[in-house]
Amino acid sequence: MKTHMHVQLSQCGFSLVEIMVSTVVALFATLAIFQSFAVSESYRRTSTAGGDASFSGALATAVLDRDVKMAGYGINTAAYLGCTVSGSEAGPPVAAISFTLAPAVITPGTGNAPDSVTILASNTGMMPGAISFTAPMSSPTDNYTVTDAYGVTANDLLILAQTGLGCTLVEATNTPTNAGSAQNVVKHATARYNPSGGIGPTYSTGAVMMDMGPTPIANTYRIQNNTLVVDQLIANQTGVPVAANVVQLKAYYGKSSTGNGIVDTWDQVAPTNWANVLAIRIALVARSAQPEKAPTPGGTCTTTSASPTVTWDDSNQGTVTLDVSGSAPTGPAWQCYRYRVFHVTSSLRNQIWTPS
Repeated sequence: MKTHMHVQLSQCGFSLVEIMVSTVVALFATLAIFQSFAVSESYRRTSTAGGDASFSGALATAVLDRDVKMAGYGINTAAYLGCTVSGSEAGPPVAAISFTLAPAVITPGTGNAPDSVTILASNTGMMPGAISFTAPMSSPTDNYTVTDAYGVTANDLLILAQTGLGCTLVEATNTPTNAGSAQNVVKHATARYNPSGGIGPTYSTGAVMMDMGPTPIANTYRIQNNTLVVDQLIANQTGVPVAANVVQLKAYYGKSSTGNGIVDTWDQVAPTNWANVLAIRIALVARSAQPEKAPTPGGTCTTTSASPTVTWDDSNQGTVTLDVSGSAPTGPAWQCYRYRVFHVTSSLRNQIWTPS
């Protein structure tokens, strides 16, 4: 007789209670991890935001400061400061050129809107003195017979000026020489900046020629869509990006109200005597690329509670508020961003050193 032994194997595993306890523990661990991540992300966003604003502001300030330091170079006759320079660029497309003969021209923004600044300077490598006409023109297409045209070379852009007449931008189409009877004749052939029919008035003996070099600086810096852009007036380039996340620009003339060579007034008023404008100062506000979150969903951001300010080193202007409340017309409010202020004050040394 065979005896069959039946061995019952016990079933091993977790009970329902154990599974529920472990699930709760895992949920608490996940919550702790996400809270740590949220804090870490907040720190990362804050650090990145400050870096973004610092980089954008430093880049914008460096580019502006470079041009401001050159402002006025080549304008060697102060008597014609403030005249309107007219010209034409052949293109395509054909474009009219117009700017003020001055080292720096400020166009104040409406209300708290950003200002714009136009900088003018020659880029010639040989700075000539004043060049005067020695023979009158009979038509706008005549060549220019002048005194010593040292430094003028073919393709240089020239500004012609005379009391009672507007200023004109033209292009030299030859390099003058001192040989022969017609000395120092600057040719006026049709070229990129010389329309076939000529442009501007006919200048007479005593008119002045200023050599601005082959690619002069005639740049207007302004804010467009929270980006610092530049309009290159002579090259017919508009809205070229310089630095992103720049939301405010304010500029001021430094004037000597008594003409004694000491800056005692800072304002945005168009000068009546450009010779008394001896300096310019510019303040820029850069902001973070990404907004930070409000403390509560749907709540008001508290990252920035008030528009930034700039305090100048001298006492006659003091502290200026740089309003950025209009910098975020859509999307997150302006208070959700972090801001950095950059400013530069520069003497218009080429204006001060103008020979006449």
